[in-house]
Amino acid sequence: MSRLWWWPLDKAPVIWLVEDDESIQRLVSDALKIHGFQPLVFDTAEKAYEALGTKAAPALIILDILLPGMSGIDLVRLVKQNKAWEKIPIIVVSVLSQQEGVKDGILDRTTFWINKPFDAGNLIQTVQNVLMSVGQEGKAT
Repeated sequence: MSRLWWWPLDKAPVIWLVEDDESIQRLVSDALKIHGFQPLVFDTAEKAYEALGTKAAPALIILDILLPGMSGIDLVRLVKQNKAWEKIPIIVVSVLSQQEGVKDGILDRTTFWINKPFDAGNLIQTVQNVLMSVGQEGKAT
């Protein structure tokens, strides 16, 4: 697995990580930085949702489902209901099975699923693959 070089180094994609577990925050954030991404970490879905209205949209969101307060599923629905954000790719990382995402109707061509526990290398490979397939700005092609 290698760092992607298809963007200028000073414009590396911003990846939002919405995760309440500090050890997973550190693991994923460090892996993203090593591979040339700019992680922005939120410990609740509410904080990430508020930021979508005030900050530039991320290239991709990595999201836990089981969060305090608003669930990750609720955040996915809110993102997908907003025309300005609906094409932001989301990688769900959860202890829940992918069937939960199917049951809740959140999986589509810009929403992906990885089960916990996961390998950081596999997550980074998924991030790279998703960004290559939808583009750096998170626009589905």
